[in-house]
Amino acid sequence: MIKIGIIDDNVPFTEILIDFLSTINDMEVIGVAHDGRKGMELIKNQKPDLIILDLIMPFSDGLSLLKNRYEENITTKVIILTSLGTEDTITQAKELGASYFLMKPIELSHLPKMILSICSEYVSMKPALKKVIHNPNHDEKLELKITDILRSIGIPANLKGYFFLREAIQMINNGSESSFSKVIYPAIASKFHTTPSRVERAIRHAIEVGWNRGSMEQLNFLFGNTVSPLKGRPTNGEFIALIGEHLRVQKGLEAGGFTSV
Repeated sequence: MIKIGIIDDNVPFTEILIDFLSTINDMEVIGVAHDGRKGMELIKNQKPDLIILDLIMPFSDGLSLLKNRYEENITTKVIILTSLGTEDTITQAKELGASYFLMKPIELSHLPKMILSICSEYVSMKPALKKVIHNPNHDEKLELKITDILRSIGIPANLKGYFFLREAIQMINNGSESSFSKVIYPAIASKFHTTPSRVERAIRHAIEVGWNRGSMEQLNFLFGNTVSPLKGRPTNGEFIALIGEHLRVQKGLEAGGFTSV
């Protein structure tokens, strides 16, 4: 059972979170605090495996709580869920040990998978989260398909951006929120122990390599009339979205129709 603490001064929102997480197998909300000071008391007394933390709160804000947690060597995992997020704030939160930085509002169905991935000691749990976790066989097949596409475009596997791209495409394909600067890049940066800006640059470089070296015939096959020598290289978001759409179309064809996931 994953024990979860919620630290957020928005009482109606915390009640929604509690109601939602109570429907998920092997997860339990063991405490709620509505300011940073009481949040530290919750962490020390209740010892949750993970906390969902807002940044803007009375008495002591989320970053102050993260600093206290860091200074006291507390290992509780942290997901930041807030309505305020600058690049500096994201960087500080990551440096102080936050695993994910998410902007409100979010699709709550994404949370259980994130929680499970952060609390790695629970990965081998019995059939938990069937409602929201993708079948491992599906994830393996998806990764192989993405790998084939990236290689066919001409993006070499020795580039960091190759792995970041593959991760981003999987996240989008599995229904993650499509905000790159606020969700996708920070999540990948956390997984690979780097910064969101480096993730963005590495992905951009990988796309440039593929665009310059890749076969125009293959690019046309994947992207249709969106690709043209007269058009510039697509942005990171456009490139990832186009591959995600290609994968969805292929899945629909394989299934004999275009049913939703």
